[in-house]
Amino acid sequence: MRLFQRGLDEVALIVSDGAEAITAAAAMVYPRAAHQLCLAHWFRLLEDLRPALDQARRRKFRREFWWIWEADDESQLRRWAASFCRRWQFWAPAMVEKFRAELDRVLAYLRWPARWRHRLCTTNLAEGVFRHLRRYLGRFPGCVDPAHSEHILGCFILACEQAHA
Repeated sequence: MRLFQRGLDEVALIVSDGAEAITAAAAMVYPRAAHQLCLAHWFRLLEDLRPALDQARRRKFRREFWWIWEADDESQLRRWAASFCRRWQFWAPAMVEKFRAELDRVLAYLRWPARWRHRLCTTNLAEGVFRHLRRYLGRFPGCVDPAHSEHILGCFILACEQAHA
């Protein structure tokens, strides 16, 4: 709503964590916008539905899940998703059931050109920044005052720029 009040008249795609309030607000304010679940949030929900696995099988599960989203088009994605479900049906039936039931809620990004899709399917990029920032801030005993916080944040941003230069 605040974006609309600030002048954002139209939105093509809204990616959210699946909270019904966001979905309802988006439909009211931007009725023509496509909506989809954030893959990172959806993955965490699905992971919670699978039983505890040893480290090797957990890595395999993650690798297979994230590979699905590398598909070139929707038909390939659906084939890979069906294969994923067949492989994990025995180990995690509740997760597979939820995966199948909600798959259509994560495919809106496929409507856009392939060169943009990696930016549209999830808010994971922003979450990655925050995860790295939390890890970086963990090196410090605590922020003394706002100036100290700004100094630490500035150092973090410089470190990120140097890492990507």
